[in-house]
Amino acid sequence: MTLVCITICTAGRPGMLTECLRSVVSQEAPAGCAVELILIDNNPVPQTTAIAATIAAEARFPVTMVHESEPGIPQARNRGVEEALARGADWIVCIDDDEIADPRWLANLIEAGIAHKGDVVMGKLVKVYPERLPLFVLPTNYPPRREGEELEVAYTHNVAFARWLVDPDKGDLRFDESLRFAGGSDSHFFRRARKIGARIVGTETSVVRESQVPERLTLKWQLRREYRVGAGMARSEARLDVPGRQRRRRPDQLIFRIFRMIVTIILSPLLLVFGFKRFETTVAAALRKLAASAGALSAHFGKLPNPYRKLDGY
Repeated sequence: MTLVCITICTAGRPGMLTECLRSVVSQEAPAGCAVELILIDNNPVPQTTAIAATIAAEARFPVTMVHESEPGIPQARNRGVEEALARGADWIVCIDDDEIADPRWLANLIEAGIAHKGDVVMGKLVKVYPERLPLFVLPTNYPPRREGEELEVAYTHNVAFARWLVDPDKGDLRFDESLRFAGGSDSHFFRRARKIGARIVGTETSVVRESQVPERLTLKWQLRREYRVGAGMARSEARLDVPGRQRRRRPDQLIFRIFRMIVTIILSPLLLVFGFKRFETTVAAALRKLAASAGALSAHFGKLPNPYRKLDGY
């Protein structure tokens, strides 16, 4: 049978983790597949032993908790890869510890990967927001994709990838551990996968949901996230040796984009004649693009943020 290993990395979010695990261990195995769940506890000392034991009693498949004491998201992800390889996994699946999987999330993810001949298949992430948001805070859900659409990049919030990408005798990819607290190790990993020939496809049928905790519902948090993402993207382009003219984040482009966003913000009060919502949406979008461009520009000077030194959630 095909072996599917689900990996979940966690640190400092026992409440969110428990909800995530319950949604995962209730999944039915994809046709012709055996499933195992590997929980990587990335706390300094193990904190999830009792949670894992409780969940294992409810699970439809084996659940194992392993402790990775070296702090950092890529360190935990790489431990998950090693554990999956040791078990002989054919597919390695990742979901974040702050997400809830829909019924048939797993089956739909693997079936889509096979149907669309993907080496990597990324499912859909739905961010769940309260009805009313603070001023200048916008929802950040991904736009819909065509089923089976080929993608340039994927992320570990809802993804499955084939063993060959990490097999020491084949792709031998690992998550970049120099990005311990910076973020972006997943997008960089999948850009490298694409560079060595992996086909990345998307599916809208495999869905996870992420409720937005209060810490994420501020303009400051959103702008910091955009800054971090922009820095990570620029660094990834540089590390992959993307030719200059093909780069989307060249310094000259970024400076022009920053200037354009500043002008947009200065002139935005003119949009009040079309209503406050139009003004708010324009300013919020411009601020986010400004933050992302500033982050990307900072990366060209070797400066990366470290947002994951402190985790949010519960």
